[in-house]
Amino acid sequence: MTASLILSLESCAAQSYSFFVAGKPETQGSKNAFGRAYKDKEGRTRVAVSMVEQSKGLPAWRASVKRMATLMRPPDWSTNGAYMLSSIFYMPRPKLHFNKHGNLKENAPTLHCKKGDSDKLLRAVNDALTGVCYDDDAFVVAGPYLKVYCDPSIGPGVSLEILRLDQAAAAKTIAVLLQDS
Repeated sequence: MTASLILSLESCAAQSYSFFVAGKPETQGSKNAFGRAYKDKEGRTRVAVSMVEQSKGLPAWRASVKRMATLMRPPDWSTNGAYMLSSIFYMPRPKLHFNKHGNLKENAPTLHCKKGDSDKLLRAVNDALTGVCYDDDAFVVAGPYLKVYCDPSIGPGVSLEILRLDQAAAAKTIAVLLQDS
């Protein structure tokens, strides 16, 4: 039922647009902690801790997503409301997916079941779209996502579709689906 509910919400779009961002998708949320011991004014030992994102490519990735979202956004786009964000993450393929001639092996997988957690990929994209597609990523109420290996001829990136939902239509759709379940 969850999948049919999300698919049904697509018919409730008041506005929508889609675009592709080329580049290696980066995760957000995994951090490294660095600590330093020091003495405070009373002579007690304290520890100062700094948290740093593990993904060094994250700032550039978020900037790319934000830039493309800004370029592709319709002029009359509203950043206030309820949104659905659909995402397909195209992850880089390792060399072992290719034969000695550089062609993709027949048994190379399609689904990306490796590190690069989906929730952390989505977090990076949601934060990049905040202020461009919606005022706050808390306004994103639904959204399917998929994480696959990229086609070697296209390369890694993310395909995004943002729908601003008509809340009255969404409420009716949800009520009907919940009543039928």
